[in-house]
Amino acid sequence: MTAKLLKELDFTRVKEPEPSSEMRRLLTEWLDYQRIEFRRKLRDLTPEGVVAWSVPPVELSVLGLVRHMSQMEHIYLAWGLGGGDRLELYGTSDFAGGSVDTIDSDLEIYLEQVDLADRAIAALPSLQSKGLGHGRPLAGALVKMIDEYALHAGQAHMIRFAALGEMIR
Repeated sequence: MTAKLLKELDFTRVKEPEPSSEMRRLLTEWLDYQRIEFRRKLRDLTPEGVVAWSVPPVELSVLGLVRHMSQMEHIYLAWGLGGGDRLELYGTSDFAGGSVDTIDSDLEIYLEQVDLADRAIAALPSLQSKGLGHGRPLAGALVKMIDEYALHAGQAHMIRFAALGEMIR
């Protein structure tokens, strides 16, 4: 398997959001920025590098982080804000799971959850609006996801360097 979707992702770097007094715009722009920076950690990696564990026996790979962020997008945004059925996308093996054969399907799930999340965010009228799934305000859900991306992008950055065997920025 060649991980076709991996080759099709746009890894273009974007600038940080400009300061704004409009808090909703600021939070959604930072979420978008963090998502792009997280996805950029997949660039230059072979399919084998995407699934390589950082420091065996620690079962953590860039793909495992993608799978985990799919679950976070679902819990905090797509389902959390939009309601519907709450799914355990990977059970308890999101960080450790995945293989070269699942890269495309795992990326498709991730991108689908991001799309569903964006629709759920857009459907809520204000930052104080409660999510239909978890009942938390939109503002808190956005801050939580910005934090999740910042944490896991940093981990993915180090795992990427290990998989590449050098520090390619």
